Amino acid sequence: MASPYNITISSGTGEEGILNGSYKVSADVTGYENSSIEPTSVSVVAGTNSYSFTIAASGSLTLHVTEDGTSSGTPVVGATFSRTDSKGTKYGESVTTDSSGNAVLANVPYAEADAPIIYYVQTGSDGNHEFSTTVASTTMTGPTSTIEIQNSAAATRTINLTDANYANLPIESGTLTLTSN
Repeated sequence: MASPYNITISSGTGEEGILNGSYKVSADVTGYENSSIEPTSVSVVAGTNSYSFTIAASGSLTLHVTEDGTSSGTPVVGATFSRTDSKGTKYGESVTTDSSGNAVLANVPYAEADAPIIYYVQTGSDGNHEFSTTVASTTMTGPTSTIEIQNSAAATRTINLTDANYANLPIESGTLTLTSN
């Protein structure tokens, strides 16, 4: 097939029979700044069968974390999030909630229609709140979006300590320390 080559990309990869030569590169990728494609030209040469390109997005997704998951709830400071793929593989640096409970994933894709799916996962909290480690997803129809996320205060647990030699005899005082594995 002669130029131009229209290569369909799926999950980051596409294949096409391309003749050796020099080509200008352009992109048509929903949710991304198509003019940001790099490199903008490529020389296809014998013996090289893999070529890589990058493209940027400019959206901003705010993850707002509160104890009750509402916009007016008590903010949770120190919750961390990572951008992932659908399987949970992490990409880029993690982001952490500030004093307002906001963590911002910058440079994410958005589009008015057929917006790409953005995957993310919470990887930590402040040590006093519970959170889900399930990969979450969203789409953005505009350049900015905010998602409300709940991190409930840690549940109060009852801890009992009894004498091993005298069944059910409570220990009067002491301290147990639980340390994460």
